[in-house]
Amino acid sequence: MSARRKRGRVLGPALVAIGLLLAALALSACGGGDDTTSGATESASTTESESSGGGGSETASSGGGEAWCGEDGVTLGIQDGGGLNAWSKESLKQVQLEAAKCPAVEKEIVVNAGFEPQKAVSGLQSMVAQGANAIVIIPDSGVCAEVPAMRQATQHGAAVVAWAADPCGTEGTDWNKYVDWDTVAAGREWAEWVIEQMGGKGQLLYEGGPAGNTVSSNTAKGVLEVVEENPGVELVEPISEEQWPVTNWDPAEAKKLTASLIAKHPQIDGMVNDYGATAQAAIQAFQAAGKKVPPTASTEANALACTWKEAKDKGEEFPLLTISSRNWLGRYAVQQAVAEASGGEPPALKGNGVFSLGIWEDSVGGQEPKCDEAASPEAYFSNEMPEAEMNKIALE
Repeated sequence: MSARRKRGRVLGPALVAIGLLLAALALSACGGGDDTTSGATESASTTESESSGGGGSETASSGGGEAWCGEDGVTLGIQDGGGLNAWSKESLKQVQLEAAKCPAVEKEIVVNAGFEPQKAVSGLQSMVAQGANAIVIIPDSGVCAEVPAMRQATQHGAAVVAWAADPCGTEGTDWNKYVDWDTVAAGREWAEWVIEQMGGKGQLLYEGGPAGNTVSSNTAKGVLEVVEENPGVELVEPISEEQWPVTNWDPAEAKKLTASLIAKHPQIDGMVNDYGATAQAAIQAFQAAGKKVPPTASTEANALACTWKEAKDKGEEFPLLTISSRNWLGRYAVQQAVAEASGGEPPALKGNGVFSLGIWEDSVGGQEPKCDEAASPEAYFSNEMPEAEMNKIALE
């Protein structure tokens, strides 16, 4: 194959001022979403908040006008199979910001499954029992664990829209719509770029999230395809669609895992890690071991960009590529679910809702990683894209 596959489109620069506006609006929209009370079942922790509607950021909205907001009342269920890290919290904010634009959304029920499949299932059942007629869910608690409960919710008349993780199952039977990045394409994009920086040969490390999650499974598939096309490249640890070095998307675990792999494999020439916060932790493990940081590809994170900048300032720069954190895709998931439940008109999505995000940062390609030391380490600047930028990527 050629040294590099044709890249996806470049997303564009972040706008810090819009980020500050989003943060302020998120606080009002979330209504204390981190606090939980027990729902209809003991194993699912939920929060309920009354939505005032009509709020959110006009500049950073994901478009669709008001056509997706119908007149029928909506109880919106919001579930994350993980919900434990900064990425999940930002995803919740993006969903709630969009939901706040529709006066038909009368109540929200929020469930954090904590990567526990049983809690994910009981959480969905609880939301349906409480009258949720629109549900947006990140189904990443386990290996297709949420499918039966999503099917049950669909059969009860709820509009179920999965996003940010492959839901498995069948559209129209187990769920209504699936909105996501193309995770296989992301795996290919990352691997091709890293292998190019490696000169087409050497030892490549891939680290993924919790065992069995579909995000890492599909990413591993893409990485494997590229490795098989490059005979000069070997994997540091074997991976497949069923297994990979597991970080659990937890920085502390990622740092410990990477340190052990460095001790086991003195030569690591490139790294793909599917979550920016754990990529940063892995980089810190290389630095702590006195090892040169290899070319790295991951998702964006302010802390990751700042780690790169610190290394550059010390004369220890390493190649870094990121794609969007994609939290903003939750906005389109809301539009689809709320439109179905309220009698609105959902916007048409590219690729039936699954599309390539393109490159966000490329330290060797003129798109320097953005570090804002005044912002939160967990800030994801792609979420601040103007409406027009988002719609170019997602809408037909």
